[in-house]
Amino acid sequence: LRNPVYFIFLILLGVGAYVTYNLNLWGPMYQMANAASQQALEEGKKRLREFLEESNAGRQAMGMQSNEGLQMHNVNGHSKPGGPREEEDDDDI
Repeated sequence: LRNPVYFIFLILLGVGAYVTYNLNLWGPMYQMANAASQQALEEGKKRLREFLEESNAGRQAMGMQSNEGLQMHNVNGHSKPGGPREEEDDDDI
């Protein structure tokens, strides 16, 4: 704190925090900051989508299949864990 500008800034910051505390403005300030960050995140996602749709590499990356369309299978090839049990019982005989 050798620089007087930093010291004055620290005093102004303390006065602002004191006024904010006395007027109970911490909640509204938090809500405004949260809303602004959510809006910035949505805008960033929108711009990223637009950029990826315009570029060739982005279109190829978006065109790749995701894991949502895949279905898990058991080792015996049946998709449901409660698949036919008669085949397994026939092997025991």
